[in-house]
Amino acid sequence: MAATGVFDGVQLRILRAFVEALEDPAVRLINDSGRDLWRQMVHQHIPGLTAVSFSVPRQEFLSVVNNCAAIDGGMDGLVDATCLVAPALEPVLALLLAEWKARLAFPGPDWTPLRRVLEVPVSELGGLVDRATDGLVPLPEHCSTPWEAFVHLADRNSRPGDLMPALAFLEYTAALCPEVASGIGELRAWNDHFARQWHLTGPLTALRTSLSGTPLTGSVTHDPHPGRPAPIVRPLIRIYVKVEPDRTPQGGVGRRRAARTQRYYVSACVKYTDSSALHRDPHTEPRESVTRSQLPVAVAELLTHMTQLRHSRAENAALELFLPAELLNEPVEWWDRDPALGFPNSLLSRYREILLHSLERVQRPAFHNAWRARWAHWRTGEGPGLVHECDPETLSDTEHLALLDAKIGRDDDVVGMVLSRPPHRDSELGLREMSLALDLGVPIVVYHRDDPASEVFRSMIRETLANEGLAGLPERAQQWKSDVAVRATTTAAGGASAVTDRDVEAIRSMSMIWDDPELLLEGGQSAPATFVGGTE
Repeated sequence: MAATGVFDGVQLRILRAFVEALEDPAVRLINDSGRDLWRQMVHQHIPGLTAVSFSVPRQEFLSVVNNCAAIDGGMDGLVDATCLVAPALEPVLALLLAEWKARLAFPGPDWTPLRRVLEVPVSELGGLVDRATDGLVPLPEHCSTPWEAFVHLADRNSRPGDLMPALAFLEYTAALCPEVASGIGELRAWNDHFARQWHLTGPLTALRTSLSGTPLTGSVTHDPHPGRPAPIVRPLIRIYVKVEPDRTPQGGVGRRRAARTQRYYVSACVKYTDSSALHRDPHTEPRESVTRSQLPVAVAELLTHMTQLRHSRAENAALELFLPAELLNEPVEWWDRDPALGFPNSLLSRYREILLHSLERVQRPAFHNAWRARWAHWRTGEGPGLVHECDPETLSDTEHLALLDAKIGRDDDVVGMVLSRPPHRDSELGLREMSLALDLGVPIVVYHRDDPASEVFRSMIRETLANEGLAGLPERAQQWKSDVAVRATTTAAGGASAVTDRDVEAIRSMSMIWDDPELLLEGGQSAPATFVGGTE
């Protein structure tokens, strides 16, 4: 794209930055003597430039910059001339000149979102440039961010049919730099636009595929062990929310110690499939603790901010919550995304998958060995994956728990428990059954938040286990809950529903803890446990 006298918004911002650089008092071009020499040099370097002088320095700078921009090669001459008179401006003007040329090479879309993503320091920036250019283009010393490297490469050509170095650089940055993971959508949208415009979709797809490690032709993997956890096609974005008790010591001593309402800190991080890192944001770190009744609003506000962070991405999201034992009975999937809307707008409608995890299990390494061993026994196909239904019948709580400990403790095939009571602060037995599940390493715990003895609830669990196996239970439960959410609207409007009246309460009150140690503990610094606090 050749220079013209008509400039778009991006070009006008660059020209304005040129003028502001020339106005810097430190370089003394605003003085008459300095400006006289500068004017002389500029006209020597750009013979076709019309000689016009102004009494106000800014007016002259604006006129010269604007006229140089309209001449092919004019901005190069302006920078060369200015740097002879004011060498201190060279780093600033070199970058502005690179941006000017980059805009000529990439006209059209506003690049402000792209620039925002790339203006962060990354490791091995020189290595990214080497990969994108096959080592043919060195990275200048003044380039310290991917943005500066991108504009440096923007006017570099490639062989016919090959991807331009600047576009290749963006692909390598998107694939290899966790620092830009939240903006990968912007990088790929930019590349997709120009690949279509310049008929380079083939080379772009080939490079993107090679970097993702995905074969060009798909294949279907059949699970050799139906009913056991098969590789899951997981949503690309996983949001982890931790709700942790505020353990600040309460004031007072002895009998004067004031009764203190339990409070909680809420924090979050996100993991993208195309980035190995957990991404945290200062706004998602815990600040002030909140009470139990304030948790739904606090979580909603946090998730709203997380949504803004991934605004440039098109993938769906999954939500995973790490809760202490006393909160495992909270109906979190039914909490509103935005309580201010004034109508039910549950988290179920936004998140394709919602999983509950035991905060204590992940945080306490003492639980990890039994947990890993029981899961591995099922995952490798050594055991059938049994679910034990807890039922005290006529036994006392102590006798019931002792019997559970004996039966489950010696049976590695048990990977799930259906509690006889919810793990609620008013239900000591439910909390003790939950504690036993953690101690024995049982990774999957199912319970009814209100009426665990509900025959409808238990029959639904049994039927799903018989027909789909334990591995299919989370997806089935999510579908049931979505059907219940839709039913509330369709039945009110006189329509049919996929869920019967007898099932509604059992589904609404169904809760499940699904603690997969491979997904929560493995991965080094990328493991969710590093965020939750479960690694040593």
